[in-house]
Amino acid sequence: MKRYGKAFKSGVAGLALTLVMTACSSGAGNAPVSGTDAKSTADSAKKVTLQLMFPKNNGSADPRAQWMHDNVEAFKKVEPNINFDVIDNTSGDNYLTTVTTRMAANDVPDIFQTWTLERLRPFAESNRVYDLTEFLNSTPELKSKFSPSALSATTFGNKTFAMPLTQDLEIIYYNKEVFQKFNLQTPQTYDELLNIIDVLKKNDIVPITLPNKEPWVGTILFMMLAERIGGMDVYQKTVIEKTGSWTDKPFVDAAAMMQDLVKRGAFEKNVNSLTRPESEIKLSQGKAGMYIGLTSSSNANLVQSMGDKVGFFNFPNVTGGKGSKDDYLQTPTNAYSVSAATKHPEEVKKFIKFMYSEERQLALAKLGNMLAYQFTAKPGDLPTLSEDLTKAGKSAKSSMYFWDLPLGVYMGKELNNTTQGFYMDVDPQQALAALQKKAEDQSKQAPGSK
Repeated sequence: MKRYGKAFKSGVAGLALTLVMTACSSGAGNAPVSGTDAKSTADSAKKVTLQLMFPKNNGSADPRAQWMHDNVEAFKKVEPNINFDVIDNTSGDNYLTTVTTRMAANDVPDIFQTWTLERLRPFAESNRVYDLTEFLNSTPELKSKFSPSALSATTFGNKTFAMPLTQDLEIIYYNKEVFQKFNLQTPQTYDELLNIIDVLKKNDIVPITLPNKEPWVGTILFMMLAERIGGMDVYQKTVIEKTGSWTDKPFVDAAAMMQDLVKRGAFEKNVNSLTRPESEIKLSQGKAGMYIGLTSSSNANLVQSMGDKVGFFNFPNVTGGKGSKDDYLQTPTNAYSVSAATKHPEEVKKFIKFMYSEERQLALAKLGNMLAYQFTAKPGDLPTLSEDLTKAGKSAKSSMYFWDLPLGVYMGKELNNTTQGFYMDVDPQQALAALQKKAEDQSKQAPGSK
């Protein structure tokens, strides 16, 4: 693995934070505008309203969404002539649908949360989002806060179209108290994981809670299994280079193993209708022993509800497989973009500098979020879970992007919908053959294809 495996590791080495024994640096170059001068400037400026859109969970706490609301209120105190029309009424796949629909209608918010890699590319290539290259080059103190790998995920044709926000991992969380109660250790092999599942099920505890109502969650297990079986090559060839086939044996075997886990009772029977808040509650209350999830979605909530009682591990080794438990799924995932049609680019840039100041980014990190922004923190500033995840990301043998991001919106959704079927009685070979046919059809329609 070169380009997206071991090479990606060097970018991860700059992941999110640097723990030091000294106090937090002031981040003067990125510090929020404040003081009398800023207020007098704002008083003399015309009033403008920026439309700001980001996802927010419905019916459950959302610390990151609250952080964005806090950014707005704090910013308005130093820039009172800049108001906001905040749109935060969707999340997950519904938010993706909202963004893509508004893109198609050329009705793009001034500032909005977006994604990286191939999910961002069509927005950039359609000239719907603002080129931030000049802005970043003119503020080198801000640009230097991002590792090259983070910026490369939002850069196309040497132009940067989004500010990276999160640097995420997809992992298996576990309840430490549940594991201690039954004398369980984090598994190093797949057989050890099966034993944990059996012990928990025998004691009427859900072994693995998996909120697959949004099917990208269930794809995490598929990605982990396929890599442990076939190694990084299956990812490189099929997901990145598009030269492999979804009907290759590691994918079929991974799907079959998922269905074996279903039959074994590893998941709730309503796994495909379960929501993330439901799974987080079950883990925090000890009704489930493990939970498969994404750090940007769950870290903050689990830290708030469980503190140091939540731990994590990467999917274990599979006997005879070519992959490794030291290979991680980690990606610069979420980012913020600006509408190419915004009428207030200077005001937008002021807000971006504010929310990407060291002070505001540290506030987000303290909630348990894993960030693309590199900052300094005192020992104890961050949750133990965040510190441990950062160390794991840095020490990864190889790394994969979350597959639906480099695959793009269409094939990413098709992959997720396909894997959702593996938690039911869908035939793996037939489903993967259908997925491969869609990949081939898309390839034929791509510009430059014969």
